[in-house]
Amino acid sequence: MLTVSGICKSFPQKKGMVLSDISFSINRGEAVALVGENGAGKTTLIRIFSLILRPDKGFFSLNDKKYDEFPGYIKSKTGTLFSGDGSLYDRLSARENISYYARLNGISKRDFDAKLATLTDELSIGSFLDDRVSTFSRGMKQRTAIARALITDPDFVILDEPSTGLDVIASESVKTIIRRLRNDGKTVLFSSHSIDEIFSCAERILILHKGEINCDRTVDSFQSEHGKDLGFYIRDRNEALNTL
Repeated sequence: MLTVSGICKSFPQKKGMVLSDISFSINRGEAVALVGENGAGKTTLIRIFSLILRPDKGFFSLNDKKYDEFPGYIKSKTGTLFSGDGSLYDRLSARENISYYARLNGISKRDFDAKLATLTDELSIGSFLDDRVSTFSRGMKQRTAIARALITDPDFVILDEPSTGLDVIASESVKTIIRRLRNDGKTVLFSSHSIDEIFSCAERILILHKGEINCDRTVDSFQSEHGKDLGFYIRDRNEALNTL
């Protein structure tokens, strides 16, 4: 469903490539964890998939439709949660924020009501759904932003650190949602610093290190060889490369 080929990206203020020759694919109904240190290039890649940034080289396509030829299609099929999402409108309620995004994307009232009922239950946002966002805690804002990203029932779901600011119960809800999306046949790419979230929700792991993909393996394959030590894998590969 998602095909990424040779994506490169650099910025004038930074030395070297932020992303270098990024290539992979994700199938329908597959959840892939994007893992890497801070500054590895994860957010840059997510912004490219969300059409906020354009790659210097390479391309990606969704359902065989290239991003630069069918940008409207890509946007209509993609739902994105950005890390530290600050784009909620403080003067609006959670319901109004979610509704506004749904209306911008042409979602009918009947579909909106049905989808919101599901997300309200999954994310436990009913108690503050009609309160102003300006009164929310960080976790409440995060849950609202997740609901907004999913209200359009997107085929391609991007979640950048979805459990940030959430308590244990809400974090478990996020895991349940990722598994539900996968079972619904959605294509899911999520970044996370939570080992448990990665190994309990993803089928594949992509490790991004200094702008390059260091690892693209199934969770089972990775765990059978390295357990859950993602850091060891990066260090091990670096040491191996340095000896060449």
